[in-house]
Amino acid sequence: MNYRDIRQPNYRHVGKYTPRKEAKEIVTGKAIFLDDFSVPHMLYGRIKRSPYPHAKILSIDTQAAEKVEGVQAIITYKNIPQKWGLGLPVHRLLMEDKVYHVGDVVALIAADTLEIADEARDLIKIEYERLDPVYSAEEALREGAPQIYDRFPGNHVDNGIKYFQPDGPWWQIIKGDVKKGFEEAAYVAEDKISFNKMPAPLAPETPSCIARHDGGDNYTIWASSQSAHIMKLMAEGRIPNSNVSVKTFNVGGSYGNKQSLMTTALSASMLALQTQRPVKIILTKAEQLMAYEVRLGSTITAKVGMDKEGYVTAVEGDWLVDTGAIADSVQGQVGVGLGEAQLVLAKCKNWFMDSHIAVTNRQAAGIVRGYGGQELNSCLEKLLCATMKAGNFDPLEVFKKNYIAPGDTFIWRDGRTWKSRSSYFFPEAMQKTADIIGWSEKWKGWNIPFAVNGKKARGVGMGVIGNADISEDNTEAIVRIVPDLVGGKRASTCIIECDITESGMGTRSNACKVAAEVLNVPYEKVSITEPGTKYNPSNYGLCGSRGVITTGKAISNAAMECKKQALELASHYFKRNADQLDTKDFIVYVRDTPELRVPMFKLAPKELSIVGYGKHMEMFNVPSCMTVFVEVEVDLDTGHIALCRMCGGADIGQIIDIKALEMQYEGGIGSACVDTAIFEENILDRATGRLLTSSLIDYKWRTFNEFPKYDGYVMESQIDSFMFKALGIGEISGAAGASAVLMAVSNAIGVDVKEYPATPSVVLTALGKC
Repeated sequence: MNYRDIRQPNYRHVGKYTPRKEAKEIVTGKAIFLDDFSVPHMLYGRIKRSPYPHAKILSIDTQAAEKVEGVQAIITYKNIPQKWGLGLPVHRLLMEDKVYHVGDVVALIAADTLEIADEARDLIKIEYERLDPVYSAEEALREGAPQIYDRFPGNHVDNGIKYFQPDGPWWQIIKGDVKKGFEEAAYVAEDKISFNKMPAPLAPETPSCIARHDGGDNYTIWASSQSAHIMKLMAEGRIPNSNVSVKTFNVGGSYGNKQSLMTTALSASMLALQTQRPVKIILTKAEQLMAYEVRLGSTITAKVGMDKEGYVTAVEGDWLVDTGAIADSVQGQVGVGLGEAQLVLAKCKNWFMDSHIAVTNRQAAGIVRGYGGQELNSCLEKLLCATMKAGNFDPLEVFKKNYIAPGDTFIWRDGRTWKSRSSYFFPEAMQKTADIIGWSEKWKGWNIPFAVNGKKARGVGMGVIGNADISEDNTEAIVRIVPDLVGGKRASTCIIECDITESGMGTRSNACKVAAEVLNVPYEKVSITEPGTKYNPSNYGLCGSRGVITTGKAISNAAMECKKQALELASHYFKRNADQLDTKDFIVYVRDTPELRVPMFKLAPKELSIVGYGKHMEMFNVPSCMTVFVEVEVDLDTGHIALCRMCGGADIGQIIDIKALEMQYEGGIGSACVDTAIFEENILDRATGRLLTSSLIDYKWRTFNEFPKYDGYVMESQIDSFMFKALGIGEISGAAGASAVLMAVSNAIGVDVKEYPATPSVVLTALGKC
């Protein structure tokens, strides 16, 4: 990694590497994950799933299954105890007399063991009447297409939603005069681009939960969710009048995908309600691939105008979004996608970009790392390439000119206009990253390789993306300085009360680092409460790369309040003004006479803690930026693409932890990000509606020993985000990689490639060899 710090403060902890709090437990196998956890009297749940994409259930026979010893409950739409809904807005029940996708829920089984549940599941007999399915947004929105839900006439999902747009629905960018913008353009390109293979991020730990009915409308859910608050919010919106307590553990990867787990959570909760015993459901890897949420399908038909200087003058288009069989908060994803497009093309004053969300008979598509941004970016930047090619522009110069700068305005997912107050240095970060990969030497022009060796040709490409969700949603935290009650050598300790789940990013450890820095105490002396919604202050969760700013601000404010109280107590003790005092290692001392000192535990009332409260309030005016450069080698005979090198660059304001940052950068290669341009895809058998990529052998993804060489550029310009001037970039670290790869492939082979992923057959077709 390459670093540039413009005026980095000399911190004690922040910016340096510190071992993660849970590191030893993870590498020694002592860390607790959902699968390790059990509850007394717990049963095991299984789901009988539909083999058809769209069908009416004519009959269900559960008699043989119910006779299996050890079966405690079987629930179908016929005996469902509560009519709990799915989707936002709710548009179907958990189980109905119809099924809407392969893998849909037909029956729930609770038994003493998994083996008994599996046996009973196989004994359930179902007769179906198959109905006509639709498999894409374009098909679903055509006149006369099969109607999927009564709630969505014409299969068109509601435009916008109040939760995300409190001032009214927002689903279009309408600005300026598009006609005039195209008249001012020297170059115009128009095309239709799709990013619709709906890949899966494939977290190593499958979606899992345990549900317990606690009486009345109260439930406890233990889950492999990265965001307990989101799960509680969604569950209470589906189980009427409920009070749901959510607890989480270490999470074996999520990539934004394991948030609400609604179908799984409601299934376990319904079985728990029926049996009055806790029920555990762990999806198999096949279920995760075939029946769990995947990336949204995305197609745009649009045109882009650009003037002679390389500034975008007009954007006009229509974005079709396939959300599969369940539309669950997709309006927020569309809002973010539209917002991120404006960040990349911030100098464009003339827009008309419409969007339409459709339900289809595919498995549910929803939250995957990038949250709507990668879906639109991968299409729009490929179209932007055609415009840049028409003007023979170097894409690096165009991105530098057009990206958002302080003072530029944009509309975000809340439908409101925001003015950026983020970094001035994003263009410099792009340039420095380009220098690392040797862009000036390797960029030869559009559709021109920079090296050819026999039948192998090399090309370079780049992409840019940003995100203003990094300070979304409100967060609160409490910091306590806890005294040594017996006056021993332990002195005091610090406890953070904040609902943070650890899903691989090191966020809990970084939270401890922030508090330790503010209080100037040893990192080892700071701990954080176990994640969960019942006893912690409110924190929306880890999504949108929000953890750095939101939890960082809430915790630093709480720690500052804690420190302020300690200094005020010490000012009475020393009879000095508080501004003459400072703290270190749980001791307050007089700055100009450091030998005058007192332990903090002696300042507080007997046996009481010193407590500080802090919060972050939602804002969207500090967007991030990530640029990705790639180098590929294409075999012109076989069409095989090798990702040889990748380089990412950003101004992140301030490093919190070096190793965590490096991990976030490199993590953009996998989890349905960069490789969605090369081989990651779900392949649908249209005759049956089933996926042909239902195992880790058939679903192609990159293993660790196939990772390319990765270089990164990090700028620390001290962005005004919160006390420690940092931005989160994990969600977007690879989100612009797909469009960068297609640019590089097109340059390597000498012809445009517009289809995701660029499999060997796609490349050979472009070359006229297939």
